[in-house]
Amino acid sequence: MSKDNLIISKDAAKTIGLNEAVLLEILNFNYKATKRDSFTLEEIEIETPFWEENELLKTLANLSAKGIIKTFKGAYCLVKQQENSERGSYSELKIRQTKELKEDWLPESELLEQITEYGIPDEFALSHVDEFKHLSAEKNERHHSWGVKFLRFVIKKWREQEVTAHKLSKRKAISKDWVPDEEAFNILIKAGVDGDFIEREIPEFILYWGERNELSDIWSSKFISHIRRQWAKTQNIVENTDLPSPISQDWHPNEDFYDVLLLTGITKEFADTTIGEFILYWKETGQSHNSWNSKFLQHVKYQAKREQNLSGTQNPGELDKRIEASWSTELTKNSERSANQSSTKEERRNNLKKLKEKYQI
Repeated sequence: MSKDNLIISKDAAKTIGLNEAVLLEILNFNYKATKRDSFTLEEIEIETPFWEENELLKTLANLSAKGIIKTFKGAYCLVKQQENSERGSYSELKIRQTKELKEDWLPESELLEQITEYGIPDEFALSHVDEFKHLSAEKNERHHSWGVKFLRFVIKKWREQEVTAHKLSKRKAISKDWVPDEEAFNILIKAGVDGDFIEREIPEFILYWGERNELSDIWSSKFISHIRRQWAKTQNIVENTDLPSPISQDWHPNEDFYDVLLLTGITKEFADTTIGEFILYWKETGQSHNSWNSKFLQHVKYQAKREQNLSGTQNPGELDKRIEASWSTELTKNSERSANQSSTKEERRNNLKKLKEKYQI
């Protein structure tokens, strides 16, 4: 028995193992050369000087377990191969050595002990048996070791649960003093969103999600999406002007404003009732802006929120602060004079109250 060079099929090595494929190739070659299908251990040892005896015996045992060889009267015999076959059909061998999963299959106690070594409770493993069998039946799978396949399946499920549990542990409700992280600000600024606009939207964002008691670990990502939507709506009503200008006595929002207003669920009738107060306030301040439409939209949204919550549990004083926040903005060059005449929030409230009384608003 001799052969200096062997050609090993990758399919065979993948199916039965590299050592087993090498030994089977040697046995097949000698079967063709001698027409004998059985060989003693001593004869095989001569052809495999590169293995220690223990390694050879282990490889022979594996081939025997797979049904490729059998022992008879102290010799190792090849299972009969098809005539005119240069090698055993490894695809057929693979099918022959695999089996379908039985409907009543359950993991053996030794397998459960092995699963426990990975820190996985028996209860968890057993709870996934039905899913494992269902998936295998759907795929019409065959396998030579369902225990090994189930072990891998359970480990994967356990890892997925650990990842999910870790993510859930990081989820929390939005706090009243929440602010988006610096990265979120930078992303929005680079996208062309005005910094003042971002700041103004934070209280409304907190209020919206706080009322829903939702848990999340991606509040900054949610905020970015919210700002992008709100900014896109606002840009649709910005007037085509590059220079800021003071509000006129007969100012009125354009039709684009009302189209955007529909998206907020606020009626045109309600918005129109706030125009007089809005014009009065901004004429008194003397400030100039590029878009009175977008400024008016913020005003209407906060006024609507105030009306909605006056009969609720929210403190009206807090609502007044939020409404005033929607009006505040960085002063332009045309209104630096007003900026120098700084006043407290309390003074602004009093001035607004006086204006309302004066003009009977």
